[in-house]
Amino acid sequence: MGKRSSGIEAAGIFFDHFGLSPGKPGLDELLRVVNEFSGIPWENLTKFLAKTRGAPPDELPRSPGTVMRGYVEAGTGGTCFSLTETLRCILSFQGYRCRPVMADMSHGRDIHCALLVEFQDGETFLADPGYLVPRPVGLSREKTVSLALGDQVMLWKPDGKGGYDLYTTSGDGVETWRYRLKTAPVSRKEFMEHWTRSFDAPGMNSLHANLRNGDARFSAHNMNLRMVDNSGKRNEKMGKDYPGLMESRFGISGKVAGAAEEAWRRSCRNR
Repeated sequence: MGKRSSGIEAAGIFFDHFGLSPGKPGLDELLRVVNEFSGIPWENLTKFLAKTRGAPPDELPRSPGTVMRGYVEAGTGGTCFSLTETLRCILSFQGYRCRPVMADMSHGRDIHCALLVEFQDGETFLADPGYLVPRPVGLSREKTVSLALGDQVMLWKPDGKGGYDLYTTSGDGVETWRYRLKTAPVSRKEFMEHWTRSFDAPGMNSLHANLRNGDARFSAHNMNLRMVDNSGKRNEKMGKDYPGLMESRFGISGKVAGAAEEAWRRSCRNR
């Protein structure tokens, strides 16, 4: 299936699954789509499996159609690259003008990505499915833009060079730097190169999953689960039933989670 047909397939699956009809480009429609899409988990289990099964480098990135089929059939999602690309296809299908942008994080350059949605009146909104942001964020070059989500507040601060630094606070008011977003155009070739390199990132030695459910956040790192909501923070060990807990907490198929756990344990033994 070609790239364009995969994007059309992804859009069709998205609207059918969520019971929506594609609307005309506008802020209300953007809010609706981004909110629904943010329920798709950030996870590298599918990415880890693709890599450990020995797929050639040029076949590793999953197509938008594959991402949406995986979500509907097995509750899987993807990392920032596959989520951003899939959302881009859905919004482009509706007629939005949108493009991917890269971000630097503490452990590397150009390892996170998101989507800029540009309106004809000059307004620019950030859609960041890789960070599970449930609403598009209207960016300003002059002032900090904030978004409160339960106990967490997200702050996008303009850096004076056309980019934005994301900070988060949680209860104590201490700001933690998360990434620097760069708004410069990224060619298709560059984006795919960054995406392909991400399969060799240090984080690909571990299993990760994140999900935002209302004001609650779930984060899994290998066999450790962390849950944060308005009542506080809780940790849980997942070693006794990793597939079951991934399915109950994240909605990810126990079959997929079990295969990922087996591949991860095998890779640990071989290091």
